[in-house]
Amino acid sequence: MKRVVCAPRPFLARRWASSAPYTTPEALNILNNHFSPAVPRAPKNNNIVVSHAKGVWITDVNGKKWLDCQTGIGVTSTGHCHPHVIDAVTEQVRLGIHLQQNCTISQPVLRLLEKLNEVTMPGISRFFFNVSGSEAVESAVKLARHETGKTNVIVFQGGFHGRSAGTMAMTTSKYVYRVGYGPLPSGVHVAKFPFCFHCTGTTGPDWTQKKQCCGSAIESIHTLFREGCHPSETAAIVIEPVLGEGGYVPTPPGFLRQLRRICDENNIMLVMDEVQSGVGRTGKFFAVEHEEGVTPDIIVFAKAIASGLPLSGIATRPEYMKKSPPGSMGGTYGANAVSAAAAVATIEVIQQEKLLENATARGEQLQAGLRAIARKYPGVIADVRGKGCMVGLEFAYPTGSGFSGAVTQACMDHGALLLLTTGWRETIRFIPALVMSKEEMDEVIQRFEKGLEVALKEWK
Repeated sequence: MKRVVCAPRPFLARRWASSAPYTTPEALNILNNHFSPAVPRAPKNNNIVVSHAKGVWITDVNGKKWLDCQTGIGVTSTGHCHPHVIDAVTEQVRLGIHLQQNCTISQPVLRLLEKLNEVTMPGISRFFFNVSGSEAVESAVKLARHETGKTNVIVFQGGFHGRSAGTMAMTTSKYVYRVGYGPLPSGVHVAKFPFCFHCTGTTGPDWTQKKQCCGSAIESIHTLFREGCHPSETAAIVIEPVLGEGGYVPTPPGFLRQLRRICDENNIMLVMDEVQSGVGRTGKFFAVEHEEGVTPDIIVFAKAIASGLPLSGIATRPEYMKKSPPGSMGGTYGANAVSAAAAVATIEVIQQEKLLENATARGEQLQAGLRAIARKYPGVIADVRGKGCMVGLEFAYPTGSGFSGAVTQACMDHGALLLLTTGWRETIRFIPALVMSKEEMDEVIQRFEKGLEVALKEWK
């Protein structure tokens, strides 16, 4: 039989014969013709064609540089191309790339299990690996249902848990993630998130002085128990300890303790979705650690765990996986050896470079700088909030006005890359790398203010 060799398409053939990077017009032409339009640009007119990225900087093919406060949506927490991560990945690529978890036992996975056991809170010592955050959330729900023998799941308003069928049903941060994709899986019930700044139980700025949650969000859970999601049918309560896509809102002091109590009293598993808030982002390895005395049943992690390589997973108490029969959990690419090597290196960088402490310091510096800007522009900025290097800034502009988008666009023009949250309020999120220096953070604050000034002039 004669072998047929397919000729490469013209635009690819030229690239295979040359190391020259795509120009911006060439890149946009390829994207417009061949890439899914369902993936939006962020900001909207972001046409940055990257040449290379290093540390907290991204450089395009024309030599222009941007300070990166997007970090690939909270992924490159050790900065772009950290030398220690590069060395670990390069070494493992030489030793083996795909060492499938059912078929082999790889050295990087063994080291990662030991490292994770070292950095997670006492009582959490068993782990399972996926590839994406959505997968890991699905695994957490699957484990909770199997362990408890119950079906229902309680989530919170404004939460984002993924784009798979199951996690779409759990996501309420924005309707576009789920509209037109139904029917979605049943058994998901939504409680009120304790968004103190907009809570009817508090008024004005005095909420910042509150020491405990007012209780209205907890009451919404008890209402669910009475009206349609009885504890006898509820397997898990799933929450982001810092609401991500929904506005970068930390849970108030005492709230997670109350959730823990409710779960203990009703044989419900408490699941922390730390896909965005975990791995040092808030100044603790996991954000739930800010609430003293709370140990969840399951922690979901992803994003920053491998500094940009695809890896996710769940961490849980050892007794909870004993009921799972062999084959009930798995995946072809889970626990990939190269990703595991990157994850070990990532944790080592966080420890050796004291990035938890740096995340706390840079977060305090950022919030102080943003509040100073808020005082200079009265009536423009409604709230600055967050923990560590997970900071949200909410504008005092009507929902849907587009002002936050105008600011991110202007900031991009001034060399700073920021993201919106996807909730219904006009909010920007700052997600800098944990390696960012004091001087670089000062530069972020200055560039944000320049972008804000431009947006305000255009808005008037």
